[in-house]
Amino acid sequence: MLLIDDLLALPFRGFLGIFRKIHELADRELNDEGYIQQKLLELQLLYEMDEIGEEEYTEQAALWEAKLNAVRQAEEEPGEGAEAAPGPGMSAAGDAVAEPPRAA
Repeated sequence: MLLIDDLLALPFRGFLGIFRKIHELADRELNDEGYIQQKLLELQLLYEMDEIGEEEYTEQAALWEAKLNAVRQAEEEPGEGAEAAPGPGMSAAGDAVAEPPRAA
């Protein structure tokens, strides 16, 4: 009976593997600084070899640079699950605290 179950589940496992690979590649494109820098270099090479025009180069370069800046900014910010120190107007539990009225 286990063999039949495995044979019936095989197509679904194949799809699951494909979806995992797609997710991995998308995550790499969105979050890997080295990959984005490589794409910018490839784009510059294509432009220098006159395979793409200046307009297309500037448009795509702006997109890749925006992605690179977003990745760098995300690396500088504390990640999910990391506790940040409470700022002004916040308690240690993260609740908003009313500020006392200022004297005139």
